[in-house]
Amino acid sequence: MLNAAVLYRYIATLGVAVALTLLTLPPVFAVPPQERDALIALYNATDGPNWENSTGWLGEPGTECSWHGVNCSNDRVTGLDLRENSLNGSIPLQLGQLSQLEMLDLAINQLTGVIPTELGQLSQLQILYLWDNQLSGAIPPELGQLSQLQLLYLDNNQLSGLIPSALGQLRQ
Repeated sequence: MLNAAVLYRYIATLGVAVALTLLTLPPVFAVPPQERDALIALYNATDGPNWENSTGWLGEPGTECSWHGVNCSNDRVTGLDLRENSLNGSIPLQLGQLSQLEMLDLAINQLTGVIPTELGQLSQLQILYLWDNQLSGAIPPELGQLSQLQLLYLDNNQLSGLIPSALGQLRQ
C-alpha cells in the first residue's frame, strides 16, 4: 500500500512530466497566412456578411478549415464549396494563392466581373464550377494551364469571345 508521501511524490513527478509533454506539443495548426488572406479576400470581395451561410468566417487563425464551405487536408485549403450562397461581387485574384485547391465551386451566385487569370495558377485544381453567375469578359487562356482539371462549368454567364485554344490542351 502506498503511503501519502510516496503518492504525493508520484503525482508531483507525473505533473512535471505532463507539463513537459504539453510544452513540447506542436502548436495548433492553421493554414498558411497567404491562404487565410485569400479566403478573407473572397469574403470581403463577395459581400461575406450577407452570404446565406458564413458560419465561422473571419474566425481566429487556426479555424479556417472549419469555416463553412472550406475543405482542408494537411492544413491546406483543398476545396471551396460556396455554391448557391448569395456571393455578390467579383472573384478576387488572391484565390490564385490557394496552391493546393482541388475544387472551386462558386456556382449559382451573383458574381460579376471577369474570371481572374490567377486561377490558372491553381495547378492541383480538378473541378471549377462558376456557372450561373453574371461573369463577363473572355475566358482566360490561363485556364489551359490547369493540367489536373477534369470538370469546367462556365455556362449561364455573360462571357464573350471564343473558347481559348489552350483549353483544348487539357487531357484529364
